Parts: sequence; C-alpha cells; structure tokens
Amino acid sequence: MTAHFINMHIRLATPADATDAAAILALTILFRNHLERTQPTDQEFADFIPRLLASEDASFFLSYVDDEAVGYTLLHYRDSMWVNGKEATVEDLFVDPAKRKHGIGRALIAFALEHAQAAGCVSACLDTNEFNLASTKIYRDLGFNEHSRRWNGRQVFFRKSLGS
Repeated sequence: MTAHFINMHIRLATPADATDAAAILALTILFRNHLERTQPTDQEFADFIPRLLASEDASFFLSYVDDEAVGYTLLHYRDSMWVNGKEATVEDLFVDPAKRKHGIGRALIAFALEHAQAAGCVSACLDTNEFNLASTKIYRDLGFNEHSRRWNGRQVFFRKSLGS
C-alpha cells in the first residue's frame, strides 16, 4: 500500500549514517513526550540507539517525507520454539502526530514485515493497547490476528528495577 504522500520513502536505518541515529533520537524523544513520560532520558536514548543500530537482533526503519524523518518502527529478532523459527517483534511504531492519517504507519509496518520475511522470520508479533484503534486497524488490515486478550482486554506491564 502506498502512503498518501507522493514523496515519502522508507528505508532501513544503518549505524554508518549519523543522520539515521539523529532522526531516531528526535523521533523517540517525540514519542516519549507524546506518551507523557520522562524516562528514558534524552541521554539514555542517545546512548542506547547506536547500540541497537549496530545489533544484528534489531532493525530500525525510518519514514521520510520531503527528506524529513516523520516516523519509525523498531523490530527485534529472536528464535522462538513457539513458532519453530525466527520471529520479529514490533517494539515500536511511531509517526509524528502532525503527519498522521496519511498511511505512514501502515507503510512502515508493511516495509518492516517484508524485511523480516526476507531475513528469514516465520512470524511477527506485537502488543498494543486495545484503545489504540488506529494502530489496531493497521495491524488487522496487514493480516495480524488478535491472538489473545490479556488481563481482561487491557495491557498490564510490570517492571522491577534491579539496579541500586
């Protein structure tokens, strides 16, 4: 599916391109702020993004409109006995709120799934909040099945810090 922006393109981010890390950093900060969170800090993102860019177990995909980065998705890869092969997990999908409703998110996910399949993945998975209707529609339209509803239909995520 083509996005409504004629001059949109999507590409795999690379560790060799410093503009990729800068674009991802700006978008992740925008995403964090959109979620009304304060963590991770800007510096924590800046320190961690190059590590992910260099990892064979992760891929960032960037969407550009008029040479401006407007969205990204992040995939992680792992071997899973539950699918008897390699699985891609969509960790993030984010499009600048000012650029939404033009098919960018859908195009990002479709592009990332093509890349995952070419990389040998036999399955892709993700989770999202049941009230995130725009994303849920994208995932269903692209063939994701609602495998299970957890915690009475709501996401519940627990975290415990093991640091000092």
